Amino acid sequence: MVGVGTRSLRPEDAEALIRVENLVMEFPGPRGAVLQAVSDVSFDVLEGETLGIVGESGCGKSTTAKAVIQMPRPTSGSVVYRDADLTSMDKETLRSKRTDLQMIFQDPISALNPRRSVWDIISEGVEIWGTHGAWTDARLIELIESVGIDPQYKDRKPFQFSGGQCQRISIARALALDPRVLICDEPVSALDVSVQAQILNLLDDLKTEHDLTMLFISHDLAVVRNVSDRVMVMYLGRVAEVGDADSIFDNPIHPYTQALLAAIPGSGVVDDGSLSGELPSPLDPPTGCRFHTRCAYATEVCITTVPEFEQFGPDHWVACHNPQGTPVTL
Repeated sequence: MVGVGTRSLRPEDAEALIRVENLVMEFPGPRGAVLQAVSDVSFDVLEGETLGIVGESGCGKSTTAKAVIQMPRPTSGSVVYRDADLTSMDKETLRSKRTDLQMIFQDPISALNPRRSVWDIISEGVEIWGTHGAWTDARLIELIESVGIDPQYKDRKPFQFSGGQCQRISIARALALDPRVLICDEPVSALDVSVQAQILNLLDDLKTEHDLTMLFISHDLAVVRNVSDRVMVMYLGRVAEVGDADSIFDNPIHPYTQALLAAIPGSGVVDDGSLSGELPSPLDPPTGCRFHTRCAYATEVCITTVPEFEQFGPDHWVACHNPQGTPVTL
C-alpha cells in the first residue's frame, strides 16, 4: 500500500546530498477544496547517485521534484541540501543556492525562449552569476559541442532545431552553472524512441564527466531501470516502495509495483489483476492506504489505517498492510 514515515531514510552518517522529510504539497482546488499533490513524502539521495521516481501520471512525481528546488515552496516538510534547509532560506540565499540544483523539463521546445538564440540561452546563467573562474566563451563552445550541437549553429533560434536537439540545448543550459544536482523531469518522453536512446546515453556520459547527482522522473520503468541506482515508486502523492534498482525490479513487493512491472514486456512479472479501476482524485483521496480502492489484496485495515514502511532487504522498503513478500530483520 502507500504510506508515510521516515524509516526508509538511510542513517544520517550516510551523508546524503539531499534529504527530504515529510514533504507536503497542497494547492487550492475549486469551491474551497484542497488538492493533495504530495502527502508526507520522505527520501534521500547520496552524492553521485541517481534516484528514479516512477508512477502513473498524476502521482506527484514532477511536483515532488519541483518542490526540491522550491518551485514553489512546499506546504510543509524539509528539503536539506548539503546540511542547509532550503525551505527555511530567504529569497536571495535560495536564489544563489539554486545554481547547484538545475532542472531539465519535460517539453524541450516550450522550455526554451523562442526569441533567443542558442548561445544566449546557454550563456545566460553564466552572465548572471559570473564565470565561476572557468566559464569562458571557449569553454561554453566546448559545452555546446559536448551535448552534440554544432557550434556554428549557436546563433539559431530553438524553432530551427528538432525536439531532440532542443533537449540537448536544455541539458547544456543546465550544466553551464556547474550544478551538483540535475533533476530530469521526463527528459525523453516527448522524443522519438531512436532519439531517446541518444539523450539517455548523453546524460549517462555527462553524469560521469561532471560528477552529477540525479533525480530522474519517468513513467517508463524500462528507462528508469537503465539509468537509476535507486528507485522510488509513487502512487497518488505517497511513496509505495523504495530501494535499490535491482531489488525493486527483480523482487517487487508492493502490489502496485508488481502491476506496473507486469505491463513491461519481458519483465518476468505476471499480471495477477491486482490493479483495477480508475485513479482517484487528489482532491478527495481515499482514507487509509490510498491504493486500497484498486487493490485485489485490500482488507479492512487498508481502508482505515495508513501503512508505514517495513524492510524487505538491505535497501528495500515497502509501505503495505498486505505485502507480497516477507519482511526481514537486519
